[in-house]
Amino acid sequence: MTVRFSKEGWLKAGLEQLAQLGPDGVKLANLCKTQGRTTGAFYFHFKDHAAFVADLIAYWEKTHTDDVMAASGAQAEHLNILVMDLDHRIEIAMRLFGYQNRMVGTKLAAIDEKRIGFLASLHAQSAAMEAASARDLAELEYAAFVGTQMLWQNDLPAQGKKLGVAFDSLVAAYLKRTRVE
Repeated sequence: MTVRFSKEGWLKAGLEQLAQLGPDGVKLANLCKTQGRTTGAFYFHFKDHAAFVADLIAYWEKTHTDDVMAASGAQAEHLNILVMDLDHRIEIAMRLFGYQNRMVGTKLAAIDEKRIGFLASLHAQSAAMEAASARDLAELEYAAFVGTQMLWQNDLPAQGKKLGVAFDSLVAAYLKRTRVE
């Protein structure tokens, strides 16, 4: 007897397919084929493909944003370690998916905003800086992070660590300058 595939099983499979094949990987035929499941098994959990995509983004947001922020304990150093342990293929593919699908792009922008806001709060707390300066710093850091994912997909841990050290040096210099002024 075949065990029923859970909704979370479909979502995990969807993220893996997205990482491996990009947006085409989450097309219904591809998902069912790679999982050895029928479309009926899919529709048991999802009203339609759009509902699956919405749930997939929500699952990604939970596992790659909310859970990571909560586990960080609001400590920037711990956040950096957790983020580097993520499957960055999924992050890159989700960004590509957002360029191709308006609904995904809109949700991705909201998730980016949530991440930047979290970084800004960490900077404001740790460096006792004004909210606007903390926000600027968070936007710069996040842009560098996304760029690093895109440019150095095959060497992200090494490049991420290298750029993290450089970023920390820049922040220290910035803080020193703003405290002197």
